[in-house]
Amino acid sequence: MKIKKINLTKVKSAVATIFLKVKKRGFIFLVVIILGAVLYYGKGLLIVAIVNGRPISRLTLINELDKQAGKNTLDSLITKALILQEAKKQKIEISDDEVNKEIKQIEENLASQGQDLDQVLGIQGVNRDELEKQIKIQKIVERIAGQDISVSDQEVDDYIEQNKELFTEDADMGETRENIKQQLEQQKMNEEIPLWIESLRDKASIHYFR
Repeated sequence: MKIKKINLTKVKSAVATIFLKVKKRGFIFLVVIILGAVLYYGKGLLIVAIVNGRPISRLTLINELDKQAGKNTLDSLITKALILQEAKKQKIEISDDEVNKEIKQIEENLASQGQDLDQVLGIQGVNRDELEKQIKIQKIVERIAGQDISVSDQEVDDYIEQNKELFTEDADMGETRENIKQQLEQQKMNEEIPLWIESLRDKASIHYFR
């Protein structure tokens, strides 16, 4: 009986092919398992709600939010960027002491009304870091937009004359005049700020990609 000689090269090749197929299938199986785990445990990243068996995707939510508030949010971010750029240009910096002083004053005002700053911030969905950033922006705007604002003694006198009924005879007029001056300065500031911001936007080069 003649024994047929085995071709080892072909055997090795066949074994290698089988190994590669098994390895490939194992890899595919592993990928499927991983994707399944991601979809199961990370479904909150893709789906925000399921209504009567129909999913609402996070992308749908984002698009809807963008339609409703996207323009206002974008305008706010642009304005903030312009303010910070102008502050850098004019070398204006707001110190931590200025910010802390403002926060302390806010805390005192809230405390006098029986409220706590952290609780108020929590209700508004804002933390202290965000508050500090907002105060810095506010201080920058006031410093730049209000650098030419002034209130004369005549303006204070005119205000008192036009609002006599608001003051009693025994009122401390020195303190009253100072309060009136601050009030008139704030009124002028409130009128000047929108004009200043508008001028910033008019001079800026803004390109929208929407």
